[in-house]
Amino acid sequence: MKKTILLIFFIFFLFNKNLFSQDENKPFILNAEKIVNNHNESRVIATGNVEVIQGKEVLRADYLEFDKIKNKAFVKGNVSILDEEGVVYFADYAEVDKGFKNGLTKNISILFPDNSKMSASNGRRFKGTISRLKKALYSACDCDDPNKKPTWQIKASEVVHDSKRKKISYKNAFLEFLGFPVAYTPFYSHPDPSVKRQSGFLFPTYTSNSELGTIIKTPYYYALSPFKDLTIEPQYISGQRPLIYAQFRQRFVNGELNIESSFTNADRRTRVKTYSNKNRGHIFINGKFDQNDFWRYGFNVKRATDDTYLSRYMFQGATDRLHSDFFVEGFDNKNYFHITGIATQVQSSTYQSNKTPLVLPSINYNYQSEKTKVGFIDFNANLLSLTRRNGSDTRKISIQPSITYPFQDNFGNRFKIQAKTTMSAYMLSHVKRTNKNDYKGFKNRIHPELLLGWDLPLQKNNNESTFILKPQAALILAPNRGSNEDIPNEDSESFEFGETHLFNSSLYPGDDKLEKSNQRIDYGINFNVKSKSKKKITSDFFIGQSIRFRKNNNFGSKSGLDDQISDLVGRIGFGFGEHINMSYRFLVNKDALFSTRRDQLTISTNVFDSNLSLNYIYLEPTTGISDEREELNLSFAHNFNENYSFKYTLRDDMTSSGGLLGQKLSLSFDNECFNTEVGLNRSYYLDREIKPNDTFMIMLTFKTLGSFSTGRNISN
Repeated sequence: MKKTILLIFFIFFLFNKNLFSQDENKPFILNAEKIVNNHNESRVIATGNVEVIQGKEVLRADYLEFDKIKNKAFVKGNVSILDEEGVVYFADYAEVDKGFKNGLTKNISILFPDNSKMSASNGRRFKGTISRLKKALYSACDCDDPNKKPTWQIKASEVVHDSKRKKISYKNAFLEFLGFPVAYTPFYSHPDPSVKRQSGFLFPTYTSNSELGTIIKTPYYYALSPFKDLTIEPQYISGQRPLIYAQFRQRFVNGELNIESSFTNADRRTRVKTYSNKNRGHIFINGKFDQNDFWRYGFNVKRATDDTYLSRYMFQGATDRLHSDFFVEGFDNKNYFHITGIATQVQSSTYQSNKTPLVLPSINYNYQSEKTKVGFIDFNANLLSLTRRNGSDTRKISIQPSITYPFQDNFGNRFKIQAKTTMSAYMLSHVKRTNKNDYKGFKNRIHPELLLGWDLPLQKNNNESTFILKPQAALILAPNRGSNEDIPNEDSESFEFGETHLFNSSLYPGDDKLEKSNQRIDYGINFNVKSKSKKKITSDFFIGQSIRFRKNNNFGSKSGLDDQISDLVGRIGFGFGEHINMSYRFLVNKDALFSTRRDQLTISTNVFDSNLSLNYIYLEPTTGISDEREELNLSFAHNFNENYSFKYTLRDDMTSSGGLLGQKLSLSFDNECFNTEVGLNRSYYLDREIKPNDTFMIMLTFKTLGSFSTGRNISN
């Protein structure tokens, strides 16, 4: 029969000094099938399923012998020790004292909480925190099968595990991959698997660029505190002077702060001799903070020394325009307040930087009431200031109250009456006018709108599906407005007529530009089918049109709205659970029903271990868009099995003057401890010193160790 003894007695008499912990007031329990206390020989012997428990520390063995004079415990046979960090030590034999502070083991292996493993022929433990292992192996791979080599492992003549510093150090270490040695280092260290963040060097990366040459990045990570860190990354560039990159991150109780920056001094050795002894760099600063449950604020700063730097040095975040802004935001159940300022730095020769406005400030306020006797009351107010180095300057204030009253009759007809008035005042300067001098002065206007809406949802159910047919219509009445070129169009420059614009009081998204004639009737019909089966099959169809009381010529000639009767707009949707989803939006020429002015197709599939995402858009030139647009974005991924996968992405400008914008092909392998991705990236972007290029990339990720990547430009 198994014996259990509460070792209060042993604390004062047998052990003298605590065996398992530095806390001598912490009792421990000894369990065993047989316990013999030999007072004459000053030793205690326990045999058969021996278990010693003290706090979170547990020792198990077949045999335990405690020498009271030497204050040591000798254990053998299926020895295992679980420490407070969740690390488990296994051995054939062990000598320990003073709560595992000092010890000797044979044929030891260590299991970390993340299933990483370490083994050695023998080991010593001293100072309670340091384990020194001889002829050791370490791997984060599944090593349960002794006949199977792990994907990778580290062999070393000596390994030191410092549990206090959470660090594993190697001497004379070989990295074996698939059983073959691939790398050697006389000294190497990394955080133990229980550590999520610790200061130290990260894996370097190697890339090659036709313009810059070889690029080697050697990042160093500083864990400044549990809430902030700093990464410093020197970059060696063979075709240029070195570059230094740094990133700082800090989390607060109420928010977070991120700072990213770089600096270099360019010289003449680049093939494109645009810069000579010029300081180049960038800085990104982002912060978001909650003041309380109702208010929050933030800022975002993005600046570069010049407009090609980020693209030339292949930084993430390189875009056509860099937006810097701040915001203050407040909200409750009925009120919303937002103030912002925006400054833009142009990064592409396509845009004119001197015509890009400085927005300072933009203030918006919205109030929406609960339903009252007269309906829902909305109130919107906006203050806007736009300043340009070359072009119009606008100061604008607008107020927009509205009342919406919905109701329904006994036959299921649903009605909506909406009355809205927009009152705007402008202070303008440098406004370009056709065959006139630039305008400078004050403008104001009041623009009322009335909308009468109707729809009738008709539903039919059977055992398999639910069918919903919903005809709808709206009558919109507003004053006729002529073209007022004294007021610049800032908020409705780009306009695409679609099904989402129908049944709105105004087709323009903003209020700077008004419709010349806005007395119209919008009508359409929507048909929806939902399956009741587990397959969750759905389909959706909508088609609609707008008819004006008189012709409106302030829309583009191919907008679909240049005649009294508009083109047909609609959408078609289909879904098959999570496996297939398709959406098609269209604008059909009313005079040629087989001719479309806009096609927008989106398809996503997840079948047969494959994922497909396709986005296609065709758009004729229309209001605010001078050129035809036709673009295809394609992404395809396939999992061959649980380890191997393939991915391909493509961007293509399909217009006559366009061409491929980018392609990327990659193959990857992934298991429990290792990931590798091999890819080919082709960029067709051309802008001054930025040239099209082909890059071959390899990324290796070793679990618990880190990632290593290398790339080479293979362009001619």
